[in-house]
Amino acid sequence: MRALFWFLLLAVAAVVAALAAKLNNGYALLVAAPYRIELSLNLFLFIIAAGFVTLYLVLRMIVHTARLPAQVRAWRRRQREARSRTKQDAATVALLEGRYVKAQQQASEALSFPGASGLAALIGARAAIDVRQYGAAEELLGRPEAQARSLAVSRLTLSAESALEQGQPQEALRILSELKREAGLHTAALRLELRATQAARRFADIPTLVDQLVKRGVFDAAQGAEVRFAAQREQLRALATDPVGLREAWSRLPEATRTEPRIARAAARSYLQLGGDREAADIVVRSLEREWDSDLVEVYGACRLGDATRQLEQAEAWLVAHNDDAALLQVLGVLCERAQLWGKAQTYLEASLALDNRWRTHLTLGEMLGRLGRGDEANAHFVAALKLATDELKAG
Repeated sequence: MRALFWFLLLAVAAVVAALAAKLNNGYALLVAAPYRIELSLNLFLFIIAAGFVTLYLVLRMIVHTARLPAQVRAWRRRQREARSRTKQDAATVALLEGRYVKAQQQASEALSFPGASGLAALIGARAAIDVRQYGAAEELLGRPEAQARSLAVSRLTLSAESALEQGQPQEALRILSELKREAGLHTAALRLELRATQAARRFADIPTLVDQLVKRGVFDAAQGAEVRFAAQREQLRALATDPVGLREAWSRLPEATRTEPRIARAAARSYLQLGGDREAADIVVRSLEREWDSDLVEVYGACRLGDATRQLEQAEAWLVAHNDDAALLQVLGVLCERAQLWGKAQTYLEASLALDNRWRTHLTLGEMLGRLGRGDEANAHFVAALKLATDELKAG
């Protein structure tokens, strides 16, 4: 229908033009002495129209010819960019597929084209880090294409991860500090900072990071608590040679955290290494009042208090509710031995062995019997302890 419309319109225009030319009897006189040119008005108008069209076409051709080199350069540039993007896309696909060597190869080919995107350098660096080619990753991250401001966050994140994977947590934290100044820490950077902080053994900084990650949904409450407890436990262990630092760190912990068995156990053992047996025993007692823990009871047995009788009474008070706990029975045996209650100590240690045949209990009983001059019985327990310890090593 559209073609028919234009055909009819053209036909009407032709008819109108023909009628107008037929009715037009005028002429045009051009005088340029000594010449005179007389033309019909219709021919004169046709010459003007044809000249205008010809001049227009000639000018268009000249402009097009002048622009042709620039257009060819632009076309070639678009072709290069298209090939570079194709290589970059192939590198991205290879990276997602886990084909890291191919991803590096495709990224390098993408970067070989002039004006390539810095994203290709980041993709290649990511693949290089995954195959532990840190030198190649640093070279890619140092390329001019990767220095674009829009890629700063990605570049710094990869640089920090590369440093961390190379065992340089302090350098990773320095880069993450720069990233924080650049754009603040996003979730992935926070997770990376947590890893770097753990590797750098800066345990005091970990709870704050964990809280932020819990708010962002990376950890749920239980997972966050586990990571936080692990950091606090390691911090207390690391302070086993620093009495002032240990007391300060312990005083900053909330009461609910202090009575958590794993935290209490780490703190008590650090106090024991510093000779703070009384502090260690108090920590154990408060924690056991909240939650029973057999490992924590063993720490209580390692504490040497001035009043051994009172310490024994405390342990026997626990026996009422936990008479089937082998660790508690062993501790009672140790405490009775210190109080020189030999028969009672032997009874407790043998009761502990009846519940859990552990080599440490055999060794404790053998040492006590040896001091009492009961060599044959002591040797039997030493042999049993050696066999159990050997089996435990083989199993481990």
